[in-house]
Amino acid sequence: MPVPLVHPQPDSRNSSNTDPFILYSRSVHDYTLRLWAESRKLAEEKARARAKDAALCDARRLERNTR
Repeated sequence: MPVPLVHPQPDSRNSSNTDPFILYSRSVHDYTLRLWAESRKLAEEKARARAKDAALCDARRLERNTR
């Protein structure tokens, strides 16, 4: 059975006939999404660090109370 030839479709996001406002809007959206993702990553790292510090403090407190 012959394999049908597939011709790649041009990327409509970067097409030369796309409205400049749409291209700008997509660029702003992509940039904002990257900023949001980076801020979430940093917030999660901070939360993990705080949880780790709290666990260490609790362990030390428990250790002192059992002496």
